[in-house]
Amino acid sequence: MEAVNLLPAYARPGTRWTAVGRDASPRRVLTGGAIVACVAVVGLGLGYVRERSVVNERRATLTDVQAQVAAADAKAAPIRAAQAAAAADLPAAVTISSSRIAWESLLADLSRVLPRRVRLQSLSMQSPTPFAQGAPAPAPAPGAPAGAPTGGGLPFTVTGAATSHLRVALVLDRLSALPWLSNVTLVSSTNSGSLSSGDAFTVNAQFNPSGGAP
Repeated sequence: MEAVNLLPAYARPGTRWTAVGRDASPRRVLTGGAIVACVAVVGLGLGYVRERSVVNERRATLTDVQAQVAAADAKAAPIRAAQAAAAADLPAAVTISSSRIAWESLLADLSRVLPRRVRLQSLSMQSPTPFAQGAPAPAPAPGAPAGAPTGGGLPFTVTGAATSHLRVALVLDRLSALPWLSNVTLVSSTNSGSLSSGDAFTVNAQFNPSGGAP
């Protein structure tokens, strides 16, 4: 009976692969393994140090950015406070602006409508002041005669002199044409007996600023 060698060809006696590792002593194997392990540890250590350096650098950058943000926020705080104050004052400014009266325009209108040979001696016109809804109507202007109209408007009183009663009637007609006056009423008209002075008159009305003034 013939023997059969079941080993692969490279492991059969007489080949060069069968001698590999036979001359390696345990000490040499341990030394090689230790060297490989050291190389691996050093590689891992270098990788760790590098990654730690990157992390520290990013943390430093983050800290610097946070410091810059805090400084910018501190500088912006007064601006935000000023903006908040301006926003709080805006409703009052809008109210004042909406109730503003162009007095020069009103007086120019008054001077244009007065007829010739009529001169004014005094004029009393009260400026509107915002007050709560339901508040009492404003009192008559100082010096206004009793019975001056106050409801639905503000007091308006004018005194002057005209050359005749017809001129006084024309004054009433012209004042009634002004859009910011209503309830124009003649309080008195007195003939002074002098041609130079003429008829002295007093007129009351209600002043409505929103009637025509911008």
